[in-house]
Amino acid sequence: MGPDLARVLAGVLPVLMLIALGMVLRRFKVLDDSTVAGLKRLIVSVALPALLFTTFLNTKFAPEHGWVIAIVFGVCLGLLGLGYVFAKLTGGSTYAPFLFTGFELGMVGFALFTAVYGTGQLPALGVLALGHEVFIWFVFVSLLRAVAHTQQSWTRTLRELITSPVIIAILLGLALNAAGLSELVSSGPLGAAVQETLKYLAAVIVPLVLLIVGYGTKLSWPGVRAALPLVATRLAIVVPLSLALGVWVFSGLLGLPVIYQHALFTLMVLPPPYIVPLFMPAERAKDQTYANNVLSLYSLVSVVIFLTYVVLTA
Repeated sequence: MGPDLARVLAGVLPVLMLIALGMVLRRFKVLDDSTVAGLKRLIVSVALPALLFTTFLNTKFAPEHGWVIAIVFGVCLGLLGLGYVFAKLTGGSTYAPFLFTGFELGMVGFALFTAVYGTGQLPALGVLALGHEVFIWFVFVSLLRAVAHTQQSWTRTLRELITSPVIIAILLGLALNAAGLSELVSSGPLGAAVQETLKYLAAVIVPLVLLIVGYGTKLSWPGVRAALPLVATRLAIVVPLSLALGVWVFSGLLGLPVIYQHALFTLMVLPPPYIVPLFMPAERAKDQTYANNVLSLYSLVSVVIFLTYVVLTA
């Protein structure tokens, strides 16, 4: 076994083992829904903000990153449009367009990327995350609320945006970075202690998220059959699109390092945002079941595709 393959397997196998462990812990009732819900809140409110703050504090931005952000936003918008076409052609769920776009970056993407490529490469994924978060908060959530008949004003949407721990961490990291204070924040005993604390908090993301993914893999044959058309169609679009954009645009036109290709592929094979079922009214039980089946199947398949990509591009 060559050193490159051994290195890749050393990064890939723990991912599979942790997902499998999550399934085992569900089987033996070590984890339950309430425990997992608490772990998700811990990740989104504490661990993920710690990781993102550190990432954006130390990211070196360049002019071409503006194009990267715009491209990611455009891809999300284009997939949303294709989602409406898919829903019309198949006569599927009203929520199908929202399962056709967006990526579960916070709960899955950062964990997978970090597990294989390391925290040192996170700034590449962080740049892509900016375009994605703008789309999610200003387009995706607003339209999703409209479908669920829970309209709200732009001011309330903006308030939710700026009070989100994840967004606060991103903006604070960006602001300190732009002000040239990244080294000052990390200097001295107090700065070093803060950085080390953030590092400890960020370290829990990978194992916890992968355990949650394993726990959430609850599929039945009828559920797979219902979800498969959307999952297969979306993946048939995003996989070749991510490869083409990575090679021809990111590396070719923009001259970005190859890690941006890997970051783009990681982003675009991720499952739809896990928040979709949360916006569905209680009376839309059939839509909720459909969305959960799509998310479960997509999460499993996306991890397999991601790990296959990692091995093939080692």
